[in-house]
Amino acid sequence: MKRLLTLALPALLVGATATPAPAADVTEAELMQAATALAQQYDANYAAKNPAAMAALYASDGVLVAPSGSIVRGRQALTTYYANRFASGARSHAIKVVEAHVQGNGGYGLTQFTVAVPDAHGNLREEHGSIVVV
Repeated sequence: MKRLLTLALPALLVGATATPAPAADVTEAELMQAATALAQQYDANYAAKNPAAMAALYASDGVLVAPSGSIVRGRQALTTYYANRFASGARSHAIKVVEAHVQGNGGYGLTQFTVAVPDAHGNLREEHGSIVVV
């Protein structure tokens, strides 16, 4: 079953670079490279089951719409969300960046993900969805 997961990270993926340039000075290829690096860090933090590192990938007022539809706001709530997610047995998260676009003073990225999550009986099933990064 396809699920939609939306992550809003104001400051965009450009914030993942060492010295962010104004969006007008960033090419879409550079933005794609930054998006890919951010996705790799997300997956690495997920594999390490590190809730604080996961939350640190978001802006301080970042928002996540969980696969359940619940809205998680702010780093403290994100840390708790990921701690609970890892405790449930979720694992094997993989993001594929589909596209990234510069727009105005920022931009956005579209990705697809898979993650293994336990069902009601503890059996792992694969969940698929999309992530929008702003």
